[in-house]
Amino acid sequence: MFIDPTAPQDKPETAQMLVIHKVLRREFALLPKLVAAVAAGDVRQAKRIAEHASLMLMFLHHHHDSEDRLLWPAMLARAPMDASTVAKAEKQHEVVAALTDTVQATVDRWKLTASESTREELVGGLHQLYGALVEHLDDEEAEILPLVHEHVTVAEWDATTRDAAENMPKNPKIGLLMAGLVLEDATEAERVWFLHELPPPVRLVWRAVGQRMYNRHMQLVRQAR
Repeated sequence: MFIDPTAPQDKPETAQMLVIHKVLRREFALLPKLVAAVAAGDVRQAKRIAEHASLMLMFLHHHHDSEDRLLWPAMLARAPMDASTVAKAEKQHEVVAALTDTVQATVDRWKLTASESTREELVGGLHQLYGALVEHLDDEEAEILPLVHEHVTVAEWDATTRDAAENMPKNPKIGLLMAGLVLEDATEAERVWFLHELPPPVRLVWRAVGQRMYNRHMQLVRQAR
C-alpha cells in the first residue's frame, strides 16, 4: 500500500521515508530540551528521559543500518554514475553513528546520578548529533531520494524498510512506542498507510492499549518541557 494511491506503483514511494524523517527531526530536536529541564539529582526523571533517548538512538541506528547494508549497495549497482552522492551519504552516516555512540555512553552515565555536569555534557552532545543528523536528512531528501525513486526497484526499497522494522527488539512495549512515534504527527494518509503495514494483531493491540500507553509515556517524558 502507498501513502499516495495515485503514485506510480512501479517506483518506490520515497514519501514513506519522509514519515520516518519527521519522527527523527521532532524527537532529536526535543531531546536536548528534555534533558536540560531535569533538575540536578532527579534520578527518577533522568532515567525516564534516558530511556526515551536510548529508544530514539536505537531507532536511528536501525534506520541507518538498513540503508548501509541494503540501500547503498542497491543504488551503487543501479546508478554507479552517482557513486559520489552515495559516498557522501555513507560518510554522513559514519559521523552520525560516532556521535550516537558518544551520546549513548553519556546517557548511560547521566541516568545513574543525574549530575549537573553530565547533564550539560549530554545536552551539548545531543545538539551536536542533531546538527549532523539534520544536515544528513536534508541532503538525503534533496539528493538521495530522487535517485532512489528513479533507480531502485520497489522490491529493493521494500526490503530496506522491512529490514529496519524486523531488526528492532522483539519487545511489545518498544514496538507500540515506535508505532506511537510514527503516528503522532502523521497525516491521515500517512496514518492509514502505516497502520496497514502493521500485522493485524499489532493493529488490534495498538487500538486497544497502545495509544494510551504511548500517551502516558510521552506525558511523563515531556512533563517538564
